[in-house]
Amino acid sequence: MRMRRSATFSKRRGVVVAAAAVAATVTVGLTVPALAARAQSAKPRAATTSRILGPGEVGSRAAVPWRQVGPGWSLVLYSATQAGEGVTPKAGPTTLYLVSPNGGRYRIISWAARSAKSDWHLQAWSGDGRRAMFVPESEIIGPRQHVFELQLRTGKVTSFTLPRNVLAVGYTRPDGLNVLAARGADMTPTSRGSLMRFSLTGHLAKAVATVRGLGQVAYQPAGAQLAAGWANGIVLVSNAGGVIRKLPVPGVKDGCDAIRWWDARTILAACSARMWLVPASGARPSALTPVRSNTNFDMGDFNAWQLSSGLYVDGYGACGSLVIGRQPAHGPEQVVNVPGSASSLIVNATRSQLQVERINGCEPGVSLVWFNPATRVMKVAVPVGRNQRGVVGVVPYFIAGKF
Repeated sequence: MRMRRSATFSKRRGVVVAAAAVAATVTVGLTVPALAARAQSAKPRAATTSRILGPGEVGSRAAVPWRQVGPGWSLVLYSATQAGEGVTPKAGPTTLYLVSPNGGRYRIISWAARSAKSDWHLQAWSGDGRRAMFVPESEIIGPRQHVFELQLRTGKVTSFTLPRNVLAVGYTRPDGLNVLAARGADMTPTSRGSLMRFSLTGHLAKAVATVRGLGQVAYQPAGAQLAAGWANGIVLVSNAGGVIRKLPVPGVKDGCDAIRWWDARTILAACSARMWLVPASGARPSALTPVRSNTNFDMGDFNAWQLSSGLYVDGYGACGSLVIGRQPAHGPEQVVNVPGSASSLIVNATRSQLQVERINGCEPGVSLVWFNPATRVMKVAVPVGRNQRGVVGVVPYFIAGKF
C-alpha cells in the first residue's frame, strides 16, 4: 500500500476528504462530544500586534503579529457550506485564517458563497510568509491549471496559467521566489515525471529534473537541493537542475514520497506505508517504523513527528479512517485518541503539541485543535459549525526537521 498524493501532491487534503466520507458512513448514530469546540465560542475581539491570540480568540488581518509568524503557525481554509446526511445543502462563505501555536486565529480574508474564489484549493504558503497559493478545485488534476497568489498582508490577488498538463506543487525555498511544478507526477513507478520551476508570473525558469515514478517532493530548508520520491526510493535533485544522486530504499519497488528533511543530512520518506530515514549522502537508509499488521489499529504510516514526549505517526485505520499512534523505541505502538474525533490527522507540530484535524463523521465537518499527547491538554483553534464542511485545507509554515 503506497500513500500517493494527487497530481498536485495534495495528499493531506485528499486523505481527509476520503476519510471524512468513509467515517460518515460507518459512524452514523455515534455520539461524539463537542467538548471545548462549543464551550469556546469564537467571538472576534481586538488584539494588539504584541500579543498572540489564544483559543477562542479571533482577530483581524490588521492584528496579525507578522514578525512573530513562523514555525508552528498554519494557514487554514474554512468552508461554512452545509452538507451531510439528511441536511439540505446550502452554500456558505469561505474564510482563510492564520492560526497561531497558542490556538488563536486571525481572519485574513473571506469570500462569499458561490463565488469562484470559494471553490479554491489552498495549495502552498511561501517561505517568506507573504503569499498563499491557490488552484481551483476543478483544476487540481488539470489539464490546464490556473494559479492564484494571495498577498496575505493586503488581500491583493494575482494569477497566471501553467502549460497544459503541468501542475503546481508549491513554492521554492527558502523564500518562495519561484513556483515548483510537475508534469506526469503520481503515475505508475515505470512512468517518468518532470519537475520544473516557474517565475511568479508563470514564465518557465528552469527544467529541474526528470524522475521515474515521481512522488512527493520536499525542499531542503536552504533551497539548494530537494528530495523527490522515486520508484525505488528517493532522488536528491539540485534546484539549479539535474539529479545529484539516487538514494534507494531497501525492498522498495513501488515508490516513495519525500515527506520533509528530518535534519540537515537526512530525509523522512514514506515507502509502502512505512517511514524511513534516508541519508542524503547515499548511506544506507534506516526504518523509522516497523511493518504494520492488518490486524493492528494502524495498518501503515505516512508521516512521523518527533516530539519531546515521543515519536508520533499518522497512520491508516480501518474502513478508510486515519489514526494517530505513538511508537516507542521498544514495544508495541500505542493508539493516541484525540477527544471529539472519529478520525484524526496530524498536520503540524511544536516540540510539545500536535496540530490535529478532527474529522467527525456524525456531524460532517473538520475542526482543528492543538493537542498535547503527554498531558492530553487540548486547545480548539478552529471549531466547526453544525453541518458545515469546516476545515478544508491546512498549510503549515514551512516544516523541516524534528520538533
